[in-house]
Amino acid sequence: MLKFSVAGALNVKRLYLVALAVVVALVAGVGVVFGIGSVPVAEDIATRHGTKAGAIFLNLRNNGFLADCVVGVEVYGETKDGKRVDLQSELHTTVMEGNVMKMVKVDKVCVGPFGVVRMRGAEGEGYHIMVFGEIEKVNVYHVTLKFQSGKVLHFHAKAPTAAGHTDHGMGHRHG
Repeated sequence: MLKFSVAGALNVKRLYLVALAVVVALVAGVGVVFGIGSVPVAEDIATRHGTKAGAIFLNLRNNGFLADCVVGVEVYGETKDGKRVDLQSELHTTVMEGNVMKMVKVDKVCVGPFGVVRMRGAEGEGYHIMVFGEIEKVNVYHVTLKFQSGKVLHFHAKAPTAAGHTDHGMGHRHG
């Protein structure tokens, strides 16, 4: 015959409560980690111009726990006197075909958790943002990256000077 004491029952109850508290803390911790998801940041922003086309380069950093992909980009320009310049924009990568370097449109650019994608054209991992339109009027680009997670990253990039490129820009995150 088994005997149970009140003290033994209280110890079992305490052990159960401690185990339950540990499980709740672990579940909450996992929820926080996955709730944060991706944290996209634009760094080291630069631009270059050609004729009716330009490129925006950056390092795309993910300071979050989950991978995320840029699946859309929108860019408009602003003149020195504050007027809006509508532009077309696309995500591109640079590829070599034979001895010819070509730019090819891509649907997405992915960055892993705590990773960086060097969107610097041929000088990086091939990726960059192409911009088309009356870019010669643009003083500042307003760039919006849309992510698969639903997050949005907005940053500004200063247009190149007469020398053809600039390394000035500021990035901040929305969403």
